[in-house]
Amino acid sequence: MKLAGAACLLALALFRPAAADPAASRNNEGNRLYNQRLYDEALRMYTDAQASRPDAPELHYNIGNVLFRKKEFDKAVEEYLRAQAAPDPALSQAATFNRGNALLMQGRPEEAIQAYVQSLRARPDDADAKRNLELALRLLQEKKKQEQQPQQPKDDKQNPSPRPQAPQPEGAGDRTPPQPRRPGEMSEQEARQVLQALQEEEKEGIKRHARVAAGDRPEPEKDW
Repeated sequence: MKLAGAACLLALALFRPAAADPAASRNNEGNRLYNQRLYDEALRMYTDAQASRPDAPELHYNIGNVLFRKKEFDKAVEEYLRAQAAPDPALSQAATFNRGNALLMQGRPEEAIQAYVQSLRARPDDADAKRNLELALRLLQEKKKQEQQPQQPKDDKQNPSPRPQAPQPEGAGDRTPPQPRRPGEMSEQEARQVLQALQEEEKEGIKRHARVAAGDRPEPEKDW
């Protein structure tokens, strides 16, 4: 599965000059090791930096990126969630987007869709988030189709003496009961509507640029 968007690393916000801030210097060293794909060593540097800056969202974000590269997606999701609480809206949006990627890599398209929509609400022009939202919606459709397909009976030769099953009540197992949505979550249909609205908005923006380039400029607004 190829996801749009590469995880970037963040420098640590400094309270004092880098030379006098051990957390910042360890974070910078972690970034250098990460770029060399020495992920275990980078993770050690980031966690050392947390000794003096345990709540720094930049460190949670960078640790999430390392864990993502190490394919420890469940732990990466937790780190990105912590980074989402950052007061910096750009960092919060990037962490939300990366959390969607980690969820999708875990085969959790429903939750990934929620993350991508949340990311797009913060930054509607994020083309990578739009593409990954489309991918997540397609994967969710495929997952639903697979769940709806009847299971093929196993070969009798592989199971010569199957244990008889207890009879089930009529209609049992026909469908999965609907799961309640948590507050703030949206349905698959609502997610599709958000994506369509963003795409229409993008098309209108392209048309406006084309009209301006062709000399069809809008009339200036009047002063009342």
